[in-house]
Amino acid sequence: MAGTVVIKSYRNGLSVHMDPDADIEVIKQDLADKFRESASFFKDANVAISFEDRKIDSQTERDLVNIITSSSNVKVACVAGHNKLTQAMLENALGCLEFKSETQKDVSVQIYKGTVKDNAIVDVPGSILILGDVYPGTAVIAGGDIYVLGGLFGQAQAGNNGDPDRIIVALEMNPEKLRIAGIKYHPADKPKWTIKSKSAPQPKMARLQGTDLVMETIDNNFWKRFKYSDDQALPD
Repeated sequence: MAGTVVIKSYRNGLSVHMDPDADIEVIKQDLADKFRESASFFKDANVAISFEDRKIDSQTERDLVNIITSSSNVKVACVAGHNKLTQAMLENALGCLEFKSETQKDVSVQIYKGTVKDNAIVDVPGSILILGDVYPGTAVIAGGDIYVLGGLFGQAQAGNNGDPDRIIVALEMNPEKLRIAGIKYHPADKPKWTIKSKSAPQPKMARLQGTDLVMETIDNNFWKRFKYSDDQALPD
């Protein structure tokens, strides 16, 4: 049955709109067909996915994600929730990943699912995307970029191979220590880690500006320097 699925792309993700009255098995087949037909459009993008217009359980969600990844080269970083604030932060943070993938030859990104805790040290040669928090007392070390889809409260070192063009991105940025290519970040205030912030966190990006490591808030104005197209509906 045609028309049970409509896929819309935005800056760094996809929303899958499903007919609320259609049989779920029909939707699954239609979804597979859509992604096979649009493989050249998506290429090998790293994206967040949201499923819209009908309630689905966790097993159905996993089934739909598996259909997407098996029918195309799309890499699903995570499934975005329906909380508008959370989804907006997720979109902004993933925007950095999309931009870097377009401008650098090294686009290999390792995905770490879960929270980094218990004094753990995560050390990777390339870039890393962490789907969780980085707790105090832990460290994330990467030769490439570091993306944290959660709170960064521990230590993070990007560009550990000496590359000064690397970045560190987090939905909530309050690290114990931060370095890019060996250059330290010197915060104005000593970080205080709390599980629940009094105000809504803002995604931030750390990068080198000359010999200084600077922190920038990622908001809608931040992305005006880049070209993108929002809410592009794929042809039926």
